[in-house]
Amino acid sequence: MAFKKNLFITIAVAAVFYLAASAWMGWERILTALSRFHWWILPFCLLLSLANYIVRFTKWHYYLSLLNISLDRRISLRIFLSGLVMSATPGKFGEVFKSYLLKNVNGVPMSRSAPVVLAERFTDFTALFVMSLLGVTLLPNGFTVFAVSLGIIVLILVLAMWKSAAEKIIACLQGMPMVGKHTDKIRAAYESIYRLIAPGPLAWATIISIASWFCECIAFYLVLWGFGSPLPMLPATFIYAFATILGALLMTPGGIGPTEGAIGGLLILLYSVPEGIAASATLLIRVCTLWFAVAVGLLALALSAEVFNRSPEDLEVRE
Repeated sequence: MAFKKNLFITIAVAAVFYLAASAWMGWERILTALSRFHWWILPFCLLLSLANYIVRFTKWHYYLSLLNISLDRRISLRIFLSGLVMSATPGKFGEVFKSYLLKNVNGVPMSRSAPVVLAERFTDFTALFVMSLLGVTLLPNGFTVFAVSLGIIVLILVLAMWKSAAEKIIACLQGMPMVGKHTDKIRAAYESIYRLIAPGPLAWATIISIASWFCECIAFYLVLWGFGSPLPMLPATFIYAFATILGALLMTPGGIGPTEGAIGGLLILLYSVPEGIAASATLLIRVCTLWFAVAVGLLALALSAEVFNRSPEDLEVRE
């Protein structure tokens, strides 16, 4: 399948990046830092990442209910966790794979459910933006970065909520070759997006996103504590949230490169964390978040293969 090829490419890119970063930082300093890490902390960091996924699942299932997509909660959880296998795609937009699985399970057109993934990413971005505001004054050009982020959020909201303009654009698309025959799907997708980012659902989903991503910020705080270089919760939250936003904006697979560079760089430049510890902490938190998500997705997909290959009628009888 295509996702397997993309996943292998992402892993290869990550391996090259991590090897280059390790060589630049110095293997000896990294290995020394890792040897001093309190490894009993790692399971707690993984549990916090798992908590992130479970909390985010509530948003996914909530969005499905808003679109009147009826789905057994257990099947919904399997689909959500299986979608994590695409976490290593640019901006995590590869998680539209969940819409493909949903179509296999109950026949819901992807044009109807794919906007859920877009809304998920938008509310995640908004939540991380809010969390990053906690440390905006820590960066020399921080206000510029956050002005751009705020501009993106506002622009998306304006374009999505301006229904009359959107309908006119869709009407214009009907006369265009190649695109015109898909206008019904585009209209269905827009109607879904319009409902998902209405003020009430947007506020609730953003609160859920803040709670979920804060779990990984706590994990980052614990990783630093485990290396003997603890930071207060506020800067730890800022660094992790800001680095995640940067990785999403630059659209590299899984944020690989910009995210690690931002985490390590901010630790060194703002808080004088030793380079070996900064590199090691960055490596561990990415293992506990990005790569743990991919592993959970692979496991869920393997355990749910039989369910995803059954017909909707079969599921209605047997679930």
